[in-house]
Amino acid sequence: MIQDQQSVPVLRMATQADSTTIFELVNSSDPHPWRLSLIEEALHSRHNWLLECRDSGQAMGWLTASMMFEQTELELVITDVHRRRQGLGRALLEQWLDWSKQQGCEEALLEVRESNLGAIKLYLLLGFEQVGLRKNYYPLDEGGSEHAVLMTCKLK
Repeated sequence: MIQDQQSVPVLRMATQADSTTIFELVNSSDPHPWRLSLIEEALHSRHNWLLECRDSGQAMGWLTASMMFEQTELELVITDVHRRRQGLGRALLEQWLDWSKQQGCEEALLEVRESNLGAIKLYLLLGFEQVGLRKNYYPLDEGGSEHAVLMTCKLK
């Protein structure tokens, strides 16, 4: 987690009132950003956590996940592009997994671009394992596509 005292992160549940803040974070930090309508839908129908700077209230990270019966699925996790590799993504993921266990979930699912090696490494460290591949799932800006790596983690 960030050690800089002026940007101490605070983790809390995200609400509909955070939609514009999250939209700005996603648009500045994700090469394939979600539309505002998708963010608003996620805030309405899924479980969401926001990491923000204690002093400024600036969004540092967001995670949204769905839950159905005893499974939870990561829909999106994003951290500020200027604050990567500082433990923010891990903090969001650990919060999601801990919360999911408390809700009785037995399995966590996710998919990730095969080129996102940093995220894959983090997911493996958190106990996920690769269980499949969706071929040519994600479009590439330069044309073509790349595979989605399917991962799962047993929570019980």
